[in-house]
Amino acid sequence: MDDTTLLRNAMDRTTEDLPPLPDLAPLAMAQGRRRRTRARLAAVGGVFGTVTAATLGLTLLPGPGGAPASPAAPPAASPSAYRTPVQVEETPGVPPPDNPEGLPAAERERRAGYQQQVAAVLDELLPASVTDVRPVKDQTQAYRITSGGTAFDLTLSVRRSDDLAPRACPSPADERARCETAALDGARDQKARLRSLMAEGPDTWTSWVDFSYGRSAVRFSVAAGEATAPVTPEQLLAVARDSRLLDLVRYADEHPVEKKDAPPVQGG
Repeated sequence: MDDTTLLRNAMDRTTEDLPPLPDLAPLAMAQGRRRRTRARLAAVGGVFGTVTAATLGLTLLPGPGGAPASPAAPPAASPSAYRTPVQVEETPGVPPPDNPEGLPAAERERRAGYQQQVAAVLDELLPASVTDVRPVKDQTQAYRITSGGTAFDLTLSVRRSDDLAPRACPSPADERARCETAALDGARDQKARLRSLMAEGPDTWTSWVDFSYGRSAVRFSVAAGEATAPVTPEQLLAVARDSRLLDLVRYADEHPVEKKDAPPVQGG
């Protein structure tokens, strides 16, 4: 028996008890889909970059006990695509004030990083008719979306509140408002309220979903512009149920990015 045959027999005996190699085809297909998604986001979002932990790992707002929380960053969105923030001029021709809340530079960076992550996730989850999602500078809850060449205001507000009681739909029904409740994320005891609110007329409707999460009240809405909001309340609820968005809601609940709701006025 020659040396080649001896070597082959030895290799066969060594490998015969090993498990079979994994099927790599599904992984290759998943990687291909991710590459196509990255290419689409790069074309829509503009400059493609990575928000690093050095940018986001910053000092947080004080916790309930007054002691500063440890540094943390929002959960990473994949892929991360930088989107140039929109500056909204309340008065045409008058630029908005820089840093209107007087926040420290590190806190502004943390909030801006959170907005970038939210914008990237919304771009993946909103209907294909929404072609652009951009954060509004220095307004952590505010985003500008584009559909059919028209801009609309989107709000994702996660705000600590002392009033987290579930909101019931008004009765009797209002012809200018449609309302229903639905389960959030499959939890029977956690409800979301879906509303369509008439804006300027019967052809302009705002879409609205609100629910509580942890210690925060969450408002997720798209306002009507020149036309009805391009996203329905049902579509907003589908986005809100997605684990990628809920991870960011959880982060904003645990590490607030907005001021707490003012307590209700007694007797008011």
